[in-house]
Amino acid sequence: MNVIDQYLSLAKQKRFAEGLPLIEEIVRRKPNMATSQFNYGICLAELGRHREAAQAFLRAYSLDPNDGGTLHRGCLALAADGDAPGLLAIFQQECARDPEMIQNFLKEERFAPFWELPDFKRLKNE
Repeated sequence: MNVIDQYLSLAKQKRFAEGLPLIEEIVRRKPNMATSQFNYGICLAELGRHREAAQAFLRAYSLDPNDGGTLHRGCLALAADGDAPGLLAIFQQECARDPEMIQNFLKEERFAPFWELPDFKRLKNE
């Protein structure tokens, strides 16, 4: 069984702590593979390492900018980490690219507390 299959087997069993060294090895070998970065983000998020998970998800999104699900996961990880500045920067970037994105961000209830902050309110009103 190769390292990818080993990691996927552990992830399927929710054994993320055991799988972490494997997914780290996979990412080290091929850092520009969006799927590997995404899986790394999942593993880190499951371990409560939200800041690192956000970085992995956003790396995956930069490698595959058509994957909105990866962007969403990155934003959720930033929110779980309480990283308001990081989340605002992503929201601003994505809304500049596509003004309709604001609707997607507003629908997610886990982002609701951030919309009460002044900079987020300004973005919402723009």
